[in-house]
Amino acid sequence: MSGSDHGERLHSAAAAARTLLENSPVERWEVFAKASFAREVEVAPGRPLRVIHVEETGVAVRSLRDGRAGFAAASGLGSSASRRAVEGAFATETAVTHDPLPPRRLLGTTEVRGASPLPPTGWATHVGEELARAVTNLADGCLRLRRAIIQEGAFSWILATGDDWVARHDGTGTALLAEVEGVSNRAGVWRDWLHIADPEAFDVEAAAARISDRALLTRSRVATDSGLRDLILHPEVAAQLLSAIAPLFLAMPDDEDHLPALLDRDGRLASPALTLFDDRMDPEAPVTGPCDGEGFAAHRTLLLDEGIPRHRLASFRDAHRCSESARGGALRLSYRDYPSTGIANLQVETGNGVPAGQLLGAADHALYLLRPLAQVSVTPKTDTYRI
Repeated sequence: MSGSDHGERLHSAAAAARTLLENSPVERWEVFAKASFAREVEVAPGRPLRVIHVEETGVAVRSLRDGRAGFAAASGLGSSASRRAVEGAFATETAVTHDPLPPRRLLGTTEVRGASPLPPTGWATHVGEELARAVTNLADGCLRLRRAIIQEGAFSWILATGDDWVARHDGTGTALLAEVEGVSNRAGVWRDWLHIADPEAFDVEAAAARISDRALLTRSRVATDSGLRDLILHPEVAAQLLSAIAPLFLAMPDDEDHLPALLDRDGRLASPALTLFDDRMDPEAPVTGPCDGEGFAAHRTLLLDEGIPRHRLASFRDAHRCSESARGGALRLSYRDYPSTGIANLQVETGNGVPAGQLLGAADHALYLLRPLAQVSVTPKTDTYRI
């Protein structure tokens, strides 16, 4: 199972769309063809193995002619899919005040690591069985694995423009969703999701320890009195909080932009200990590629520099709308998606952090937040958040 298995069909679909567009009265155009394949293996002790295969293939077209822009996508990789996408783009044209397609001079690619091979057949089953054993042993029989879902996927895509610019990429990904429950009937179910960057180096025992430790700590609720408290956030809780504030680093029209009102007199949003990047080049991150969803070369964008905002992400269209620099901030995870502004991989720079022991020692009367029971919410207009 790999996206490259359908490489010939992928190239044929892109070429068919290109031929149709070159023979149409269109000024500028873009073709995006993608093939994605996924295998999901569910291992549940005492139940039969469950395997699901999912395939998604399709072609998308963006066009511009006579001051009108169109976009459409069609499933499949045959010539009929290419024709439907082209005709759909023409049928959905609307008037625009500027060209939504980036000029050729702004496009480029960055060299990224090639796709890692997917695990061999049977690896997912082995991981699920070993995880079940390790969770039970590490928790001294207080916990058991309810089920483990191992997701393995591969994809290939081609992005081509009417300016004779082409980019290609093949990628793979592996992830694990583990559900753990207490042996007693009163206990709940805890879920942990792990991105597995390198299946060959995946440590089942370490993953089981991480999962079971947090489940054991959250088996019973802790009653607390009222008052101000230090908060220590588990990485998952911290990630959800950072994800909630992440829209502050996306280009916004002035009437929707809350960031300036949140800065102090020195232009600072957060403490000097916090530095954030959108890293599209990290080979171990979930979303990587040689370019963004529109063809801007992939790079590492500094969003927050020791608490001070530096850059904001924007698609080419949003950059023009918000008077921002176009620096490659578009996402396009499915062929159906129009390139939209978004963060691919929000990364925390930990160089200015402190060791866990020092952090715990400096805390006075603190709450350790291990697992969010509801979505973390942020209200920038009032400078408040809720965990």
